[in-house]
Amino acid sequence: MARATAARRAALRLLGECRRRSARARDLMRASEGLDALEPRDRSLATRLVLGVTRCSGGLDGVIDGHLRRGMRLEPRLRDALRVAAFELLFLSAPAQAAVSQGVELAREASPRAAGLANAVLRRIAEEDRPRLAEARDRLHAAAAPGGRPVDEVSTPDSLAGDISLGCCLPGWLSRELVSSLGASRAAAVALGSLEPSTPCVAGNLVVQGEGPSRLALEAAGLAPEPLPWPAAFRLGRPSALAGSGLVRTSDVLPADLAAQVVAWLVCPRGGRLLEVGQGRGTKSLLLQSAARALDVDLRMACVESDPHKSASSARRLGSVGLAGRASCHALDGRTLSGADESLPEGLRGEFRLAFLDAPCSGSGTLRRHPEVAWSLGEEAALRELPKLQLELLGAVARRVEVGGCLVYSTCSELRQEDEDVVAAFLASDVGREFSFAGPLDAPATGVLAPEQLALARSMLTPEGFLRTSRANRLGSPLCDGHFMARLCRLG
Repeated sequence: MARATAARRAALRLLGECRRRSARARDLMRASEGLDALEPRDRSLATRLVLGVTRCSGGLDGVIDGHLRRGMRLEPRLRDALRVAAFELLFLSAPAQAAVSQGVELAREASPRAAGLANAVLRRIAEEDRPRLAEARDRLHAAAAPGGRPVDEVSTPDSLAGDISLGCCLPGWLSRELVSSLGASRAAAVALGSLEPSTPCVAGNLVVQGEGPSRLALEAAGLAPEPLPWPAAFRLGRPSALAGSGLVRTSDVLPADLAAQVVAWLVCPRGGRLLEVGQGRGTKSLLLQSAARALDVDLRMACVESDPHKSASSARRLGSVGLAGRASCHALDGRTLSGADESLPEGLRGEFRLAFLDAPCSGSGTLRRHPEVAWSLGEEAALRELPKLQLELLGAVARRVEVGGCLVYSTCSELRQEDEDVVAAFLASDVGREFSFAGPLDAPATGVLAPEQLALARSMLTPEGFLRTSRANRLGSPLCDGHFMARLCRLG
């Protein structure tokens, strides 16, 4: 009997490690010697299986459990093996006989006496569930296709949400909210795109070197860079070499999705003081300074992050490229910015020309890059708790904007409750009444964009005047994550 292939065994080991350690799949894969030891083709398959199973875990469990006796419990490692085989059957177009056979061998390694059970379950998945999910995705493609049939001729909103939940392995509540937030056609496209591998992107750090030298450095490291329609943005053809290249450690290049790069450039003001709240590990801080270098402006930043470890990491990254004098990093809750000056560190006192809130959010726009989000995100948190926090932060940050200055609100969420609804609630508040809409492209950076770069930014605009980066994605070939941005100005 043939053993399961090296790629599938590696995927099973990594999934087990993720489960036991409650770790993120990408974090473990970066440090996995077993994954690095595989041949490139096997490494690619193992990566796809680990990320795909993680992204679709809840939906895969529903399919598997539908073929078990009521009340039957599976050993965790056996469930991992069945998830791998089910994902391959349902999403990778693998020949059914080969996928079932490999799945049985993988289950045998997980639990020697489970081969018969695995064979029965996987054959039923191949015969019953595979065509059912394929039909659901066909209906989603019909709904999402440009110039295709009107959505109401393909399905109703409720049935479309059901197809998203079934065909794209998303929780039912999230499927319904995507349809409600984006409309049927856009929701179908976003859901289908969430099943695709993420695009490996980096930004050349213009603080360190120009766009040309960045590309040469990426080529010399064997990363096969392909320029994207944005300044110093590159897609990597061979991203596995990035970790060992040393380019990230020196901040010569910045791993950043294209959506994050677009938002940072459109935030950058023409000089003055900038307040960044929700700094994370400092990637957008570096992108902002990179954009400032392209605009030839001296940007002074005060950065706020609630996690002290992330704030310290950001300070080290900025200092390593000579930016310590242009950016101060502060570990505190952004909601305290509404307090009196004397209660704040010196660098946060007074008013700012621009305040940028990169708000904590559900991450529902980053399912390709952060596959754990889909089935760890709770409905209560996404629809009620997070919007409440976002509104509180927006109100506090707004008090630091000078008259005539700008306030930029951004998330990596596709949900209206975290995006348009938060902006509307803010504008209806006492402090929000001092602000009015400004176009996302009313930004200094648009003056240095090439025509194709400006066209990309315009393709992301919504009819209401917000920026949604996922609008630039093409069906079957997503370019970037789903970020939201609103630009507001304080009235005189």
